Amino acid sequence: MFPIKLQRFNLIYRQSFDHQMSTNHRIIQIIAIAHIILGIALPFLGKIDFIGNLLVEEIFSGIELSETAHTQAAYIISLFGPTVASWGILLLVLENSFYAEPTKEKWLGLFAAVLVWYIGDTSYSLMHGVQAALILNSVVAISLLIPIWLNRNILKGKRNQ
Repeated sequence: MFPIKLQRFNLIYRQSFDHQMSTNHRIIQIIAIAHIILGIALPFLGKIDFIGNLLVEEIFSGIELSETAHTQAAYIISLFGPTVASWGILLLVLENSFYAEPTKEKWLGLFAAVLVWYIGDTSYSLMHGVQAALILNSVVAISLLIPIWLNRNILKGKRNQ
């Protein structure tokens, strides 16, 4: 009787674990795909005067820019789009690889990549007066780090199989 109950518990726990892992996996995939889409769109969005001006004014708030400097700033911001898109592709590939065949190295790679980006980008942005980066980066980092952290449990589950 006891082994049957234990097997039922393990089955229920495994289903719950698989559902949580799948949800975490989907969250990370959605964020990665959003980076890809927004990164590809950024050069085109930057060409729209309203959006380009909004981005330049937010990033260079409190700094008087000449028209030439403003145009150059909009170009540099737009040029950042492909970098964001490629980061999204790498995140998606690594997450899908981890989900298909979890290893500690892949999990650490995901976690470290987000931390290195968050700490470096946020610190550098704050040093240059871009306070909006703190909010935006924190939302993205927390949205990624929580499911990545929770996915470490798949490594424990892999050892138990």
